[in-house]
Amino acid sequence: MRKGLLVAVVVVVSSVFFASVSMAAMEAKSDSLIRKNINLLNDKKSEHNAIVTLASLKESAIPALSETAKNQAAKVSQRLIVIELMGDTKSPLATDCLLETLKDSNVKIRRASAKGLGRIADQKAVLGLRDALADFDSEVRFLATRSLQEINDPSLGDVFMKLLDDPDARIRIAATYGLGNIKEEKAVEKLSSMVGDYNDDVRLALAVSLGKIGTKPCIPALNALLEDRNINVRKEALKSLGRIGDPSSIPYLIKISERDYKELRCEATTALGNIGTSEVVPTLKKLLKDEIIDVRLAAIRALAKIGDSEFIKDLEGLSQDESMKARKEAQIAIAEIKSKSGK
Repeated sequence: MRKGLLVAVVVVVSSVFFASVSMAAMEAKSDSLIRKNINLLNDKKSEHNAIVTLASLKESAIPALSETAKNQAAKVSQRLIVIELMGDTKSPLATDCLLETLKDSNVKIRRASAKGLGRIADQKAVLGLRDALADFDSEVRFLATRSLQEINDPSLGDVFMKLLDDPDARIRIAATYGLGNIKEEKAVEKLSSMVGDYNDDVRLALAVSLGKIGTKPCIPALNALLEDRNINVRKEALKSLGRIGDPSSIPYLIKISERDYKELRCEATTALGNIGTSEVVPTLKKLLKDEIIDVRLAAIRALAKIGDSEFIKDLEGLSQDESMKARKEAQIAIAEIKSKSGK
């Protein structure tokens, strides 16, 4: 009995030992493979296959990639590829290395590091990225701002607000989106003052971000953006107003729903449905007979969303509509309204 037990113990210990040896051998083989492919990054013929292999190894490659990324003696081209691969892992395990290379003397390395930290979006990178906002290179500052935007840290409100005055439009854009992402209400006054910014993309970011913040003080600026020269800015302002759903925007929305570009009329009609007060109903009923099918469809859906049973008769009037899509949409809307009202 005791002899059998001793044999069993020996077998278990031996199994654990050989398993450990086997695992160590596998790890050594994997590390060797990683380092071999890192070296192949210097060979143009082998570079692509090496990148594919390293990318497939994901987090397991990070320790060896970090060594190369920080190695001042390595070729800059090799370090840049390695840093990009680390960012692509989206793993916080790469954060410390990229924060170190963010301070590198080579501006290309700093740019790649700032970009990679945005891909990872690790809260731990906030302080390092904030420091990078003082970099002499505008591209590093922009990439650092955009990476901070990706992290969505509520403590960054004041940082983003200061960046709204930056002469680089790309930085203003990223800062504006950043304020929208964290729903920074105290930034509304400053953001609202930017409706006249010369850059279309800044105003587009403004329309989106004010909608995300979504408070009543955002509405005057969004109403002003409905008159913007850029159709995409006007479209986003309409979406944001629809999301907020405040009745004070109704006159602006009615005006657009009745005469403007087709896609803007549709967005305005949808926004009216989101607001859903009795004031919008006559306009929505009128739009059921609009000559543009997409506007009619938007009006049908808007009335269905409001869901008053009095609309059923108006929707039934679409049974002879020339568009099969409109007829079908009206039937769906009627069913939805009846379901809501219990009829």
